[in-house]
Amino acid sequence: MPRDGEEEARRGGVNAVEVAGGLLRILAEAPGPLRLAEVARAAAMPSAKAHRYLVSLQRAGLAEQEPATARYALGPLMRRAGLAALGRSDALKRAERALEDIVSRTGETAAAAVWGTHGPTHVRLVEARHDLAATVPPGHVCPLTYSASGLVFCAWGEAAQVRPLAQREVAQGRAMGRPGVPRSMAELDRIAAAARARGFAATDGEGDTGLAAVSVPVRAAGGALRMALTVFSRAGRLNTEAGGPVAALMRAAGAALEAELRDGA
Repeated sequence: MPRDGEEEARRGGVNAVEVAGGLLRILAEAPGPLRLAEVARAAAMPSAKAHRYLVSLQRAGLAEQEPATARYALGPLMRRAGLAALGRSDALKRAERALEDIVSRTGETAAAAVWGTHGPTHVRLVEARHDLAATVPPGHVCPLTYSASGLVFCAWGEAAQVRPLAQREVAQGRAMGRPGVPRSMAELDRIAAAARARGFAATDGEGDTGLAAVSVPVRAAGGALRMALTVFSRAGRLNTEAGGPVAALMRAAGAALEAELRDGA
């Protein structure tokens, strides 16, 4: 039987890298952070072996372990790589043009969010150019239950992906007594249903962030959610009414980008 080194030479690859890649794929496809036993079971390997690989992946920034739960998720380097890859996509280049138009017409900051390892993540941001403009850091992860972008994912996103994180966030918000957030999944489901009926999600204060926002879905031909387009400002500066001009503008922008992406696919 050939030894590991001989087998790797024959195949023209490095087995350890392929094993590590398999573990990263498991973390990437999971709906949320995983326990060591779950990673090992999915990889069909002993827990001790999976742990050794995960330790090395953590050292490289490719995986991370949550201090509070000891669960594993993709690390900061993987998130940066994912955002870099997304940044080169044609879809996001088209989305950025849509955001620039939204900013020019509303005078407020606009962003595009896609589903990332930790939830809805801003991958494009076009800032308004005035002293009161709202902004967020690059790669900002939007709260699922009390941001307009997050509520779009609750309303139109894949339930198997979204609900585990939403349930955790609802429980945290309830435990912390965070103002203006749903206290149960039933309440969140009602908010999501109302967003679907209107065709957009809106917040006027976003929990304790002091931001108001209107967000719309951009879907693929089959109905799967591609991204959320969001305009946001400091509370009191943005009309978030269902019949208001901002909601109409955002619905039109989302529909136009959907059509453009379908035609360009």
